[in-house]
Amino acid sequence: MSLLSRIAVEAARGFGLFAKKGGVSATYLVVAGGGGGGSYAGGGGGGAGGYQTSTFSLSTLNTYSITVGAGGVGGVNATPTATNGANSVISGTGISTVTSIGGGYGGGYYGSFTTGASGGSGGGSSYNTTATGGAGTSGQGNAGGGGSGGGLTYNGAGGGGGASAAGTAGTTSASGNGGAGTASTISGSSVTYAGGGGGGGDFYNNVGGGRSGGAGGTGGGGNGGWPNAPTAGTANTGGGGGGGDYTTGDVNRAGAAGGSGIVILRYSGSQQASGGNTVTSSGGYTIHTFTSSGNFITALAKATGGTITFANVSGTNYWFHTFTSSGTFTPTQSLSADVLVIAGGGGGGDTAGGGGGAGGLLGFTSESLTATGYTVTVGAGGAKGVGANGSGMGGNGNDSQFGSLTLVKGGGGGGDYRNAAGGGVGSTGATGASGGGGGAGSSNGGAGGSASPSGQGNAGGSGLNAANDYAAGGGGGAGSSGANASGGVAGNGGVGSSSYSSWGSATSTGQNVSGTYYYAGGGGGGESNGQSSGGYGGGAAGGSNSPAVAGGDGTINTGGGGGGGRDNAAGAGGSGIVIIRYAA
Repeated sequence: MSLLSRIAVEAARGFGLFAKKGGVSATYLVVAGGGGGGSYAGGGGGGAGGYQTSTFSLSTLNTYSITVGAGGVGGVNATPTATNGANSVISGTGISTVTSIGGGYGGGYYGSFTTGASGGSGGGSSYNTTATGGAGTSGQGNAGGGGSGGGLTYNGAGGGGGASAAGTAGTTSASGNGGAGTASTISGSSVTYAGGGGGGGDFYNNVGGGRSGGAGGTGGGGNGGWPNAPTAGTANTGGGGGGGDYTTGDVNRAGAAGGSGIVILRYSGSQQASGGNTVTSSGGYTIHTFTSSGNFITALAKATGGTITFANVSGTNYWFHTFTSSGTFTPTQSLSADVLVIAGGGGGGDTAGGGGGAGGLLGFTSESLTATGYTVTVGAGGAKGVGANGSGMGGNGNDSQFGSLTLVKGGGGGGDYRNAAGGGVGSTGATGASGGGGGAGSSNGGAGGSASPSGQGNAGGSGLNAANDYAAGGGGGAGSSGANASGGVAGNGGVGSSSYSSWGSATSTGQNVSGTYYYAGGGGGGESNGQSSGGYGGGAAGGSNSPAVAGGDGTINTGGGGGGGRDNAAGAGGSGIVIIRYAA
């Protein structure tokens, strides 16, 4: 092999591209959420979530969306009805979307006695109907069992369908069992998924000795009630929930919830892709297991930590690691990275209070990182003010930081109303990365808070006195200062920064305004009449007496400032965020 060929192969390995020509050939298992068990004296068992397995070819340097369906809710006596499980899905460019259908809920008494619902596998019917259970989806599951039609003798309900077998029908002596699930070795060991829930039994004053609940099908199906309480489908198996029962003391026990689904992808050889709650190896295969929704990316990230996404920005492929709470970023090799750090926004002031200042925003470029752990601190938003005379002052946001890089300060809290000789005064907004807005008073309005340290934000706006209807100043934003109150109108929050719009688009963070993403907007000030606006970037609107609305909370993970209150409460600041990106 020539030197250039060897370099190309090694580069492909670095990108996670060393696979069959045209992409990665993978086997998948997609199981949807199981249906909830029905209620009332012999509720039908929930149907298992749809079960599908096959192979497909995935292109390299691509992102595939993975949705793991939740289990359905069990029915409660009479109302509300149980619900179907949610679908589990694999979708993305170049493949036919794979959708496993959520399991059907079990029948019950919801104003009238019902049959089981259709789904991946169908739910079992309630005891008081002879109709067959809900239908299963072809290639994914089977029908639920029918009820026994017992009337007031309270006979057995039908079991939910499973991936391998239909649920059994209820009889005069017992409720039906859930249908059996299907075993798979995709995870490296044999695990059975998608069992149906057992039908619920009843005691009913021990007529005929009572009717026992049906057993859940193998593969996580929950047991029907009586004599024991119904049980939920097992999490991440797609098992149906057990049907509810009628027990001693004339008590109807609710149907149990279905189990959540699961998505597993497996390919031959060493790891070539990223994503999944766990990544393991067995028998020469790499296995990505999703127990919750996420992305499967056919390339290898060069670090761990945060929520990992892959995107092309202006012709360059990047990895993004997004931290919405504190954690650790650990490169697996030396790399050069850009870092965005945003601190928590300040809380709004109460009682003619100023808007909270945005959390500080700093970007760092071409930081040389080594294969070691870097502490990531994401600051919480500042508390909202409550009352007046100091207690109504909004709290400052908390600081954020990446490793040992410059500390990014939280936003300043909004000022409030203070009693004073000769009339009340508005207090000055707190100093922060962006300053809080000044409060309003009956004699004098407060000044806006200063921005400190320099370069992380802007000052807050000033408030007005009572002759101008108690209008407070807006909190400063990363892109502009908060507006001063004027003519009885409170100041709007300062606009945030759109300098990192492409980062927001790639990570689905920040505030999306017509395709442009903003971070770190200031909160609007409180006023007597009308309502101020928060700055783009998660800044919240201010409160008002007319209309009577409270100041809003800054949007989480934007660093937005909280809205100031008038007499109807202020809002808390939004938490910060830290994002790291590097070239793939």
